[in-house]
Amino acid sequence: MDSLQKTSESLVKNLFELKKDETFVVTADEDNRKEVVEAVAKAAENAGAKVLTIYMPVPDGVGMAADAGIASKALAGALSQADAWAELNTKWIFGGQTYIRIMQENKHLRHMNLTGATKDLLNNCIGKIDYGKFRKLGLRFVEMLLKGKKFRMTSPTGMDLYFENTPKHPITCELGEANIPGSHMLPGQIAWTPDVRTVNGTIVFDGALAPVCGVPSAPVRAVIKDGKAEDFSGGPEAGQYFEWLKSFGDPQMLSISHTGLGLNPGAQLSGDILQDQRVWGSATWAFGSIGANLIPPDGVFGASHSDCVALNISMWMDGEEIMREGKIVHEELAKLAEGLI
Repeated sequence: MDSLQKTSESLVKNLFELKKDETFVVTADEDNRKEVVEAVAKAAENAGAKVLTIYMPVPDGVGMAADAGIASKALAGALSQADAWAELNTKWIFGGQTYIRIMQENKHLRHMNLTGATKDLLNNCIGKIDYGKFRKLGLRFVEMLLKGKKFRMTSPTGMDLYFENTPKHPITCELGEANIPGSHMLPGQIAWTPDVRTVNGTIVFDGALAPVCGVPSAPVRAVIKDGKAEDFSGGPEAGQYFEWLKSFGDPQMLSISHTGLGLNPGAQLSGDILQDQRVWGSATWAFGSIGANLIPPDGVFGASHSDCVALNISMWMDGEEIMREGKIVHEELAKLAEGLI
């Protein structure tokens, strides 16, 4: 069995915990790598599941912006009777009206967002994790973050950002455990929405600007005031990205959506946002719509959503240093991280 098939078997057995005779749906678009789609479907078949693979044209946008380009009613109909759904689409459906309808109509559906997953991504981010150790680190990290109020983030490329948390917003730890109903992400990221109005300073993105481009040719600087992006500068992608955000004519697209910490020991910078935002020691800052999992019960509507990545971050919580240039330096957390990287 090759590495891709072995990782796919782990995905369906250990993360989805797929059972015999369950209905497993794989969705993909025409830009997906067929070898990945076929390997995931084959692994589900080997587990005894009833498998349905759905290919669709590539929509023009992601999330809400993808709805117009997909057969929403037909897709919702197929997934209304499914037990588990692996979303491999390169342009994600997650977060759009089609996705919302699917999840509302099928309350027992187990969904995992595996946007644009490649062989390398699955092998790096699923095949190389010690789940026992990672789970302990992630859950303890979340416990600490929930108690924090004032934060600062910096990076070697010039990021310097301040923000505050609010107890009204949950903090999620993406463990990849798609064994219960709801949506789940590739393991390796802690994500939350801070008190958006308190986010001030400069973010420097050198990891990814998705979905506009992959890794920028030079760092892109974003000036943030009271949670809103006022300007982008730096590499040639800066102007392109700023114009893309403004093109929706939606003020929410210039607003901070969430932040996140990358903690997947196998993730490598690749230009693929799903992997890039899990690179160990990175931070994701997003713009646009906010999911209901981050601001219950309904989230915040936005015309689309964008995730951007800053590498090798340092972070302080209430004056205590937690991370230093991509490494965990907090004593307890550093001990839990031993052996993961």
